[in-house]
Amino acid sequence: MATTTHQQRPKKIAPFPQDFVKGVCDVLAQTDSPGLSGSEIDSLLQMVRIHEREPGSNKRESLYITLNNTQVRQQAGNIVGAFVARAMNPARYAAQPTRFTDLRDQLNEFLVFYGYSVTDEGKLAIGKRAKNISEGAALAGRLQTELRRRGCHAELFRYCDEELIGRSLFHAVSEASKSIPERVRNITGLAGDGAALYDGAFGTNREFPLWSINAYESESDISEHRGFKNLLIGIHGHFRNPRAHTNRILQDEALIDFYDAFSLFSYVHRRLDSMRRLPPRADDHD
Repeated sequence: MATTTHQQRPKKIAPFPQDFVKGVCDVLAQTDSPGLSGSEIDSLLQMVRIHEREPGSNKRESLYITLNNTQVRQQAGNIVGAFVARAMNPARYAAQPTRFTDLRDQLNEFLVFYGYSVTDEGKLAIGKRAKNISEGAALAGRLQTELRRRGCHAELFRYCDEELIGRSLFHAVSEASKSIPERVRNITGLAGDGAALYDGAFGTNREFPLWSINAYESESDISEHRGFKNLLIGIHGHFRNPRAHTNRILQDEALIDFYDAFSLFSYVHRRLDSMRRLPPRADDHD
């Protein structure tokens, strides 16, 4: 006698609070990048068997009304979890990995206050619930996680850990840029700042350097050494000084520029790891 098997239905989960659903929709359907477009939302709704989006004043509101009303009718929150899983399927972002990262991080910064998170696989998962803003930022760990994934130098985290937890990009870049002259001062014992400090440590066209990032023997070594010193002066002028004379309200950082700045600072610190004291030349004692 033939037997038939029935596909097991997923277990029902309780409907999510309205403010939970609204917060998720505010992130996923935000107007600017990395938010989903109206056509993307409609396509995803079709995938979870919702054939028409309910009207609203904008796509965030219409998505919220659609998902919330569906879970009320079904008396289960499965539809919200299913939509998030479809929207955050990493395969959708194969050509836009940073868009996936931005959406997931923004969702997690909100979800952590409800004890949820979006995993690397794009699924909604239960996690630790944050009790306050600081704990939420630390648990979400957006900036630190991405910076560590990019291999940023450990020295940077010593100088701007609080700024990263608080997601203050402006102040994090400012503090990170200060880590470079401070490191040079610690290594060399020299005082000063900016070009005066770097000239004293790495020399000038007229003065032999006290320290170098290489053997300083060949023309190639010398060229690299001088270029590195100019890079330090450029970082001081481009990143450090402007932020010392303005504030975050007047100037904030784009996330992509923030990550690129930290990659540059990390490169500098890796080269500073190899700094060596050069032996004095014979004519230095004349």
